[in-house]
Amino acid sequence: MCAAEVMERSVIHAGKVFIKEFEENMRAYVIQTGKVRAFKMVDDNKVVVQEYGPNTIIGETCLLLDDPITMSYEAMCDTTVVTITRQDFEKRLHKCDKTIQTILQHLMTKLQTQAQTSQNEAVSASEIDETAFQLVQGMIRGMPDDKKRQYELAMLPHINGLIKSIKRLKVVAKDNKGQ
Repeated sequence: MCAAEVMERSVIHAGKVFIKEFEENMRAYVIQTGKVRAFKMVDDNKVVVQEYGPNTIIGETCLLLDDPITMSYEAMCDTTVVTITRQDFEKRLHKCDKTIQTILQHLMTKLQTQAQTSQNEAVSASEIDETAFQLVQGMIRGMPDDKKRQYELAMLPHINGLIKSIKRLKVVAKDNKGQ
């Protein structure tokens, strides 16, 4: 390997947000040591989508797709990463067969769709009332494992809505008593 092929290694200190949601990002990072948290901001709340450790890559869809990044990433502890720039990636990609390039493009599109689904699930879960969550967990406790998630997804939005409505009614009733 020649010196030009050596990729940049750096340390990202604990708490540092190094990729910001909605910003253009032209780099991917391979985590060598440490831990990184992916999150979205919903109102003023940080909603954790996923955590990544050594030997994982983040930001890879930005190497092929021009879409802005959809999550923010922060180091949970001092983290060593290897940076892959879009320019370096494209140089290597152009050396590949056109079929491989097409397959990678399709894979990136599928990965982006899966990532969006994970983000939506994390945001939805952050909006679930704890009482509703506990109630549904109690209801599905005795079910076979292969059915639990299906029933949880079917029941949780409705029970969550019911619990939140009951809480709002209690507030209104309390306010009316005070008048």
